Amino acid sequence: MNEQRRLSSAWVLVLLLAAVGCRTVTDESKGDETQSAGPAVDSISTNRMSIRYARNFSVSYHDAYKIIRLASNDEEHNQLKPRYVVLVQRGRPKPQLPDSLADALVMEVPVRSAAVNEDGDASRITALGEIDKLIGLGGGEIYDPELRKRWEQKRIASLGYSFHSLPETEVLLSLRPDVLFLFTHDPEQMKGLDQFRQLGIRAVPVLAWDEPSFLGKAEWIKFTALFFNAEAKADSLFTRIETRCLKLMQLAHQQRPPVKVLSFHPSNGLGFAHRNDFFASYLTAAGGVNVLADQGPNRVARMTNEEVYALARNADVWIVADTSDTSSEWPPASYLNGFKAYRNGQLYHYHRRVHYAHNAYDWYETAEVRPDLVLADLVSIFYPNVLPDHSLFFFKKVHLTKQN
Repeated sequence: MNEQRRLSSAWVLVLLLAAVGCRTVTDESKGDETQSAGPAVDSISTNRMSIRYARNFSVSYHDAYKIIRLASNDEEHNQLKPRYVVLVQRGRPKPQLPDSLADALVMEVPVRSAAVNEDGDASRITALGEIDKLIGLGGGEIYDPELRKRWEQKRIASLGYSFHSLPETEVLLSLRPDVLFLFTHDPEQMKGLDQFRQLGIRAVPVLAWDEPSFLGKAEWIKFTALFFNAEAKADSLFTRIETRCLKLMQLAHQQRPPVKVLSFHPSNGLGFAHRNDFFASYLTAAGGVNVLADQGPNRVARMTNEEVYALARNADVWIVADTSDTSSEWPPASYLNGFKAYRNGQLYHYHRRVHYAHNAYDWYETAEVRPDLVLADLVSIFYPNVLPDHSLFFFKKVHLTKQN
């Protein structure tokens, strides 16, 4: 039995690493990217880590500086050619760099102040214990009580939220943060990044949203840590989370028969489906068979109600974003009752933790840095007997009004 457990654990680990493309980042200089900057005498020389799951950034370490490479393969948004950020130990001279890094952003670390325009980045900074250095965020629609308190006290300024527009230039010019972690989801936001840099604002693109796996997305806490020289803390935090996730995956994949699941958000006949993106990776990691999965790109997909019905009418569990089915965008009862999951009341949403008065949802904060909490919820939903004492943290049953 013990041997069977070890084999099962190894199989789950291999499955995960194959799915997300585990990569090890070397500590050696790449000959065409840099030249030596002198002997290693600072924290950069000893505070090193590897990247195991994230695909959209990597780091190489050198004597008194480190080089971050950022790139995205998102074809829909024609997102990003490789960009480089060179982080130099504070007080050390700027290293001599080759022409290939002529466009790299060069800045000193550890940073003394930071601004963000997306809540996930604020959560990463908070998890690293660097909240005192956060001087700007999207706004007051924040779930974390300490961040909300600091915003109310005007210790943290409002920049404007990520999806709607670029941060307020005037506010950034008045704050002058050492670094701006900029959510960059489309070409216009990338243009804004270049404009900020021209104004002297050290803006760096954040591409966690484009990671194809939940562990890859969670590993962006290591990216944030690079700017605070906090690699050791980030590596420790992430390793604990990763270990718990792998244990949960092992338990879930031992269950038979596997639960059939879908995650589809109806929207007037053409909704949003998690087929192969980072959230879809949660469904399979929790031991579910994602009935909407295909060989398409690693992003949220648009699907018609008819397409979803054909693939998912016999699914056991349905995950949505809405807390009830009363929205005008939801399909009629005749359609919904064709789904086994709907008839059986097995619809769940992930907005259990919400401050409606502030329009603040913890799903966009804590879930960014604690995927183990998400995974535990899903395993408990799919296989209630596996975690009998577990209380759902993010998820709750959808209020259904159209059941026959």
